[in-house]
Amino acid sequence: MNRTTLEKHILARTPYNQIAAALSLALFIVVLLYAGWTALLVVFVLWSAALAYGGFASSRREFAKVVRAREEDRHVHDELIARRGRLVQFADTAFEERSTVVAARFGRVDQNVDDLVDPRKAVRARHAAELVAQGVISMRFCGFPVTVFDLDVINEADFASLVKMGKAERAIEASMVHLTVCAVTLPYPLPYLSSLAAWEPGMLAELEESMDDVPAELRHTDDPDFASLLLSVPKLLRAAHDLDLLWTISGDQLVAAAMSTTGITPESALRRATDLAAVAAALPWDRLEPFRRDTADIPAPWPLHRSRFVTHQWWVGNDESGPTVRRWEHDPIGKTGTYAFVGIGSDLGAPRGAFKVS
Repeated sequence: MNRTTLEKHILARTPYNQIAAALSLALFIVVLLYAGWTALLVVFVLWSAALAYGGFASSRREFAKVVRAREEDRHVHDELIARRGRLVQFADTAFEERSTVVAARFGRVDQNVDDLVDPRKAVRARHAAELVAQGVISMRFCGFPVTVFDLDVINEADFASLVKMGKAERAIEASMVHLTVCAVTLPYPLPYLSSLAAWEPGMLAELEESMDDVPAELRHTDDPDFASLLLSVPKLLRAAHDLDLLWTISGDQLVAAAMSTTGITPESALRRATDLAAVAAALPWDRLEPFRRDTADIPAPWPLHRSRFVTHQWWVGNDESGPTVRRWEHDPIGKTGTYAFVGIGSDLGAPRGAFKVS
């Protein structure tokens, strides 16, 4: 998923670091013995300058490589969006190339960034303020309205590396990846629920035990009774353990997302949309009326302190940390009064090995 693959500095390599250190030490000793302290100082300054330039040149090459990779990924994404748009010719769907209205419900923040002096903060705030839904398809599955679209989001690891090499504007553009979102509109608003409520909470359990008031962004549900009811439905419990379709219920939206550097194929997006609509159809609607939320209680856009678009993305690495989940939400940028739209990772450990359904 990351485009940056920064190599370690020359002196941090093995076994080359040992050879380089030995040769450098030998050079310093020879210069000191035959030319004195002044010459040694000159050689050391030149050696340090060469080392610094080598690191700088390596960073420039890495930055240029990432920019090229981003351009290639952008072209692939444009082609995928064009293919998605052509689907309207073969199905009962509506297509919109770009939509700020959809983005306003799923991450876009109306905020002024003109007064931000720090370029790193400004680009992050501007990204949230200018977020646009791309390749928006609207259709119906299983009797529910379904919307599929893409959002440009920031790969935090890439941005943290790239911003050290160049201007923040170029760094944030080169670090962009695509979040393909599927959203099913439900008949009425319901309490917040994450499919992770069915999983072993892992690290979050330890956190919750140590806190009297668990922050809203760490909760899996607003209503434990609601969660228990839904997860008592065998089909919903199985769907909650689907690694490829982690979902949330946020107000009147059932949401799932997939993150990639290029976006996913139209066929994959529609398959995810149909699977998500099937989850909506499996909700026990005959027993949900007591949990119905008043529409007036749900502001639009969602409150910035807790974005209702908190979709999860599995991030499987090769290290021992195991799978993590990306929680997409608004995050305050210092004390500027502005917000970034970020994916915050949580290490959740392994799922339950064998879950039982009645």
